[in-house]
Amino acid sequence: MKNLIIPLLCFCWLGANATSWRVNNNPAIQADFATFEAAHDAASPGDTIYVEGNGLDNHYGLVTISKKLIVIGPGYFLNENDSTQANPAYARFRAITLNPGAEGTEIYGLQMFYNGSGYMGIIINVSNVVIARNYFQGDRDRILFGAYNINNIAIIQNFAYDIRTTAGFGANNVLVANNFIFTTIYLNELSSGTIINNVVKTSVAASYSQIKNNIIYQNTNTYPFGFDFGTGNYVAYNLVNGVLHGGITPPDPPGPGNIANVNPVGVFIDYNGSLGYSTDGKWQLDPEGAAVGAGENGLDCGMFGGPSPYVLSGMAPVPHIYEAIVPISGSTTTGLPVTIKVKSQN
Repeated sequence: MKNLIIPLLCFCWLGANATSWRVNNNPAIQADFATFEAAHDAASPGDTIYVEGNGLDNHYGLVTISKKLIVIGPGYFLNENDSTQANPAYARFRAITLNPGAEGTEIYGLQMFYNGSGYMGIIINVSNVVIARNYFQGDRDRILFGAYNINNIAIIQNFAYDIRTTAGFGANNVLVANNFIFTTIYLNELSSGTIINNVVKTSVAASYSQIKNNIIYQNTNTYPFGFDFGTGNYVAYNLVNGVLHGGITPPDPPGPGNIANVNPVGVFIDYNGSLGYSTDGKWQLDPEGAAVGAGENGLDCGMFGGPSPYVLSGMAPVPHIYEAIVPISGSTTTGLPVTIKVKSQN
């Protein structure tokens, strides 16, 4: 098995000579650009593009990135969690494709909603990419590996429908950590990586991978299965609602610490959604539940455990204004007194 060389969080993109650009497609707002395409074309490799929510029911479309960029949006579920953004509007794309030239790109805080035929989301065709803290809204919105022999991909702290390689294409040295996945994580036999501290609804299917500290909360004793064992895996310290491998005889024996037949009602703080927690906050662990301390070396299982815990609302690792008080008028003597509250997000 290859050793994973991606750091759990590699937010090291503040280059000394990089330029930051502001994008807002609300015609009433003055920004550097009104479209992402215009910002992309004007940016130099290594630049940061801040994509703003606009409060309108429109989106930034289907876009292609072909140069190294840092793309930062405002996050999601902004009205559901505390101290998010003073303006709770999200930045929505239909899909983003990363093509040659985009190696080194990092994407944070966006909402993906394709709502068309086929499957879109974020399509990764290059190596050395970070996809972190994004929301994939529908069943057509996926994180897809679409090229052969790409490497060093970090999929961290997203709220996503599923993550998968496409037929005939592989991705190696993949890190899938601290995500909420509504269906499946699938890395085919041409791929390898580490799948750690995720909350997954139905199954994890992989080969040549370390699979640890995950919670699979709605699998059954038949299909869908908890794990589809390929070759060369190390599967340890996972919690599964049902049997570990759905009656399939695995070629590799599971490692230590796996627990089957775990009732998710006693694992998550608000599994049934009756206590008023946010859409992502409900997946925090019940302090008295089975997942606390059940991971490798006594870590918690699930998306809020481990060294890179999930961040509510997908807030990017930059300072953000979460409250602003702006009077409607000022004076020549006192000016326009504005009060803001700023939070630094890790």
